[in-house]
Amino acid sequence: MRLDQIQNPAFLKDLSISELRDLSHDIRKTIIETVSKKGGHLSSNLGIVDVTIALHRIFNAPKDKLIFDVGHQSYTHKILTGRYEGFVNSLREFSGISGYQKRNESEYDCYEAGHSSTSISAACGFAVAQRLKGETDQIVAIIGDASITSGMALEALNNLGMMKEKVIVILNDNNMAISKPVGAISRLFSRLRISSPYTSTKSVFRKMLLATGVGRWLITYLRKLKNAIRRFIVGTTLFEKLNLEYIGPIDGHNYREMLRIFNVAKERPNSVVVHVITKKGQGYPWAENDADGKWHGVNGFNVETGIMDGHCSKDEVSWSEATATIVESQMGKDPLLTVITPAMIEGSKLSSIFNRFPDRSYDVGIAEQHAVTFASGISAEGAHPYVCIYSTFLQRSYDQLLHDFGRMKLQAVFVLDRAGWVGKDGATHQGIYDVGMLKTIPGSIIAMPRDYHDAQLIYEIAFQYQSLFFIRFPRENVSISNNPIQHRESITIGSWEYHPSSELSTETIIVTGPNYWNVLNYITTHNFKYNLVFARYYQPIDDSLIKQLFLTEKRLYIYDIYADEKGIAESIFALAKKENYKGAINAFTLPSDYIEQGDISSLYRFLHLDLDTVIGEIKSLSSGI
Repeated sequence: MRLDQIQNPAFLKDLSISELRDLSHDIRKTIIETVSKKGGHLSSNLGIVDVTIALHRIFNAPKDKLIFDVGHQSYTHKILTGRYEGFVNSLREFSGISGYQKRNESEYDCYEAGHSSTSISAACGFAVAQRLKGETDQIVAIIGDASITSGMALEALNNLGMMKEKVIVILNDNNMAISKPVGAISRLFSRLRISSPYTSTKSVFRKMLLATGVGRWLITYLRKLKNAIRRFIVGTTLFEKLNLEYIGPIDGHNYREMLRIFNVAKERPNSVVVHVITKKGQGYPWAENDADGKWHGVNGFNVETGIMDGHCSKDEVSWSEATATIVESQMGKDPLLTVITPAMIEGSKLSSIFNRFPDRSYDVGIAEQHAVTFASGISAEGAHPYVCIYSTFLQRSYDQLLHDFGRMKLQAVFVLDRAGWVGKDGATHQGIYDVGMLKTIPGSIIAMPRDYHDAQLIYEIAFQYQSLFFIRFPRENVSISNNPIQHRESITIGSWEYHPSSELSTETIIVTGPNYWNVLNYITTHNFKYNLVFARYYQPIDDSLIKQLFLTEKRLYIYDIYADEKGIAESIFALAKKENYKGAINAFTLPSDYIEQGDISSLYRFLHLDLDTVIGEIKSLSSGI
């Protein structure tokens, strides 16, 4: 069957093994070609093609529930559930197919996420709800080896082991061995345990022995003997310690093995963990041989050469790379400065730091809460932690920031990568909520530089300041030309910059982050007479400057494209009320809402936050019109 003819996965049940392999090849080809044009998650999706096909062959979605952890590896699932056209034509585009599972997109997407390690917890909930409704559908959680080491996933496994409801956990292991048994003996042992003759014979034999007292004693003895032999040969897995049956490891690219074992898991009365070994990037050489994770998520690339699209001019780098360069320089000066990141070495361009300072660089894996409290211990003992984390992932660590850092007045610098809109990753990854969240922590400092020179100055003061210091930057590129600090401005905590118009004006635009230069160039080019303020700090705000503006300005405009209305606008409105400001204030900020995927320029236009629209609105509101 052609991929564009697939309406649902029912056709899989009639395919031969050879036809399933051909289908895998076609889907991998489609994923590679589509992601090369649209961008997206490549390696993880290529690795799980065969597993996804086998799961849809054995289980009956959407009645049976397939919950993909994170959901970024669900491309095959989308194609098999009738979304081929949307996938190849609109993947991750505005109003198009999401790069993750999406409940409003298909009945086959029973759950959705963009952050890791939620699938087993959700599956437990699905299983309880099924029991309460008197239903017996299968609940399957598909989770990767990196995600399952997260605290939340381990908490869920611990809970599942105590539940009477059944959940099947598919552990997709494409990097590290979670469990000790990976050799030929363990495979043979596993095959024996799940083989039909062994299972049926064991059941009959058990019933016979239970009929007598001697038989019951013999069962207990044999169970102890069997477990002792198993521990000697293959060890005891974490899952079995948690009272969960474990099967595996099995080959996640071998259809005969997967179909047989998934059937066994389906028939088991209790929860079971099936450990499948897959190759990340399977079917595309550049992704298969990627040791650094750069083929995990890509913007686009040449399929034939493997050369990724480049969007930077010669003097530009990503903000991630620019700030990593600044911190690496600081580490050379400060022997107590220690870098921590939750599995974002490649994404935040920290490889050079980790190579140069291996004894002071820690990747803690997908464990944001641990990363923050780990840093608090470093700080409490007098060293200097620097935590590099995506804005969207910091949300998971609010209690640790409030309880383990702020309360004890400990010092650390946090860089919030991808603050503001991230574009095509969509609602789960938009970095627009951190300011409103972090403002609630007493004593916290929140800054956002406008350029590389400004960032250097902010980082210098940040590492000297004895408090929680957060530095935000967007998913954009930044010029590093003339990067050495030419002169030392005085950047005190909370200081903003006021740039009056060349002509007398009583209207001021307050701008945050790198967008300052866009606004300055725009109003200069069009000869608009507005005063301009660069709001370097979200917290504290520059009270003295704002109060002065309250005395002189008839109207203030707040233009913040990196945070929602609970950010800097909320603080200015609160101060205006306190000071009884009689002038007008208009705020152009991101909405406090869930913003879907799309390229950033399309999102700005959709929400009327593009520069042309905002300045046009300011002109119409201007007292001079």
